[in-house]
Amino acid sequence: MIIRRMNFSRTHYFSGRLLSAHDFLAEQNCLRDKQRFRNLHVHGYGVISGLSVSVRTPGSHNSLSPGMAIDAIGREICVLIPVEFTLPSTKSRWQVSVHYVEAEARPMPSISADTGEAGATQSSRIEEGVEVVVTPIGTTGKSGRRPIALATETGTPGSPSLFSTVKVLVGL
Repeated sequence: MIIRRMNFSRTHYFSGRLLSAHDFLAEQNCLRDKQRFRNLHVHGYGVISGLSVSVRTPGSHNSLSPGMAIDAIGREICVLIPVEFTLPSTKSRWQVSVHYVEAEARPMPSISADTGEAGATQSSRIEEGVEVVVTPIGTTGKSGRRPIALATETGTPGSPSLFSTVKVLVGL
């Protein structure tokens, strides 16, 4: 008995073939899906390196160090330079977390029928990055997703010495 399951699909290139944006997206999706699968099954999810949070007092400048993590669906979260932020000056307890984001960028004129309008533009790039989220403990932030928790205030609100580094993924 042979059981065959196709898990990934990539574009088959050959001379004389007319390629569309759909073909290139299929190729990118195949490579991206395989990378995410590999990330989860080789590395697991969570912080790989870096991403330490330096916390001082509420209202002062704090920072997130460069590093890398993998989220719960295998996406790579890369912080290339330190990220500065300020904790709000309130009596709340805070959680500092990070998650993967994408944004369309670099609009350019489009002559494609996909837009359906004359003089239309489409983004020529998709930028990948991170969003550092500072939220009161117990909330999920504006996106509704549960990002990677990096530091959580564990004691008296506003006490910088009671922040503990958390290097686990808490899910999406």
